[in-house]
Amino acid sequence: MRSLPVLMPPINVVFLSRMKKLAATTLLIPSLLLALIGCASPGPSPEQQARNADQQREAERQQADFRKSLPPVKNPGQGW
Repeated sequence: MRSLPVLMPPINVVFLSRMKKLAATTLLIPSLLLALIGCASPGPSPEQQARNADQQREAERQQADFRKSLPPVKNPGQGW
């Protein structure tokens, strides 16, 4: 009977160590799955990419038209 209490602490240490590993694995696996799902998500569709490119070109055209409508600068590079 005397040897039973001596064996209990190492068993507890092994049990706690396994519980820590299980907890770490339980947290690690779902986080890896979420990361993989996030990386595998598709980007914008070709139609969306074309719309974005058209919007970009239109915005650049409007900016160029606005710049053309401004009066010329008398002393460029000198501030006021």
